[in-house]
Amino acid sequence: MTGSGWVPLFADDGALPDEERAMLDCARALVPLLADRTPAAAAARQLPAETIADSRIVEELTYGCASSAWVYAVLAEHQWIIAQYPEQAQIDVWGDDPEAVASSSLAPRAAARRITGGWRLSGRYSFSSGCDYAQWAILGAFLGEMGDPRHIAYLLVPLAEVEIVDDWRVLGLAGTGSKSLVLHDVFIPEHRCVMVSDLFAGTPPGALVHPDYPVLRAPRGFLVSYSLPPVAIALGRRALDIACAALAGRVSRGVTKVAESEVAQMAIGEAAAAIDVATLLLHTGRESSTAAVSSGRRITGAEALRARRDMTFAQHQVGWALERLCELSGARWLYDTDPLQEIRRDVMTILTHHAASRQAAMVPYGRMLLGQDPK
Repeated sequence: MTGSGWVPLFADDGALPDEERAMLDCARALVPLLADRTPAAAAARQLPAETIADSRIVEELTYGCASSAWVYAVLAEHQWIIAQYPEQAQIDVWGDDPEAVASSSLAPRAAARRITGGWRLSGRYSFSSGCDYAQWAILGAFLGEMGDPRHIAYLLVPLAEVEIVDDWRVLGLAGTGSKSLVLHDVFIPEHRCVMVSDLFAGTPPGALVHPDYPVLRAPRGFLVSYSLPPVAIALGRRALDIACAALAGRVSRGVTKVAESEVAQMAIGEAAAAIDVATLLLHTGRESSTAAVSSGRRITGAEALRARRDMTFAQHQVGWALERLCELSGARWLYDTDPLQEIRRDVMTILTHHAASRQAAMVPYGRMLLGQDPK
């Protein structure tokens, strides 16, 4: 139970397998360490080196440092992508360093030039979270005309061959170090390419390399929905806990006990409901998607669209709840030292990410319900 009396929905881990519970305990032990390192991460606009060396799990880590949780989620998701490349690409990445990781900039920002044995790529790629500690980068590119969605690929490039531009001066998630990558006519061998269409269809080359891993045959649009949203959702739970603890003993204008106000009680109740809905959508969706993928059955397009719909809706529920909590907090959250301000900045930043785009999530789902091609 938290200081405010609110019980997080993830508190009961009795049903977890022993190995997963051990990982969760490890992550929980890191929370105070990450919290202590948060100011340094924000000031440096990248994570402290000691944080990268620690083991962590997204939801728990968010209680210590949202930037740490975000980078962990990004780098962990990219391990899944790397495993979907042809075998030689996987050997390139992990052959000499089994712990190698890749940052990314997945939106296609340039067209690759076809040459014998592969491609050459130039361009500037933004928002590469965790690039300071990665060895590789996964970059979106057109293998044909610019703007042709049929020919988008993810190209795998050693970061040693990339210029990292320190332009990450932002509103929130400052510690993620999501800097820009600049490529100057870099050569990418043919085997370091995977087509985005294959990833979303569940037919990448890596599925043949690892036939016993059904996760590699899961459509990208299905599982990726559960990668980054846990950060925003855990921030919502963290914000509610902070707000309840702060308001419990606050006196407004030296007269009114805030905790006795029905206005405050209603706002807290509504915010808690929104955050609980978001958390339930995350946990039930993640459990059902894991079970579906583990069964080896074909995942339908409708399931993938619904997963994205739910996780986008969940993140915006947290955004709404946070607005209510800050409004209730009054002017206090305006101070840089107030923890609600940091959380609100982080959530506002998260909601600008493509993974939280309401248009990208809701339009295809709405089209499907109306009998049109979701595209």
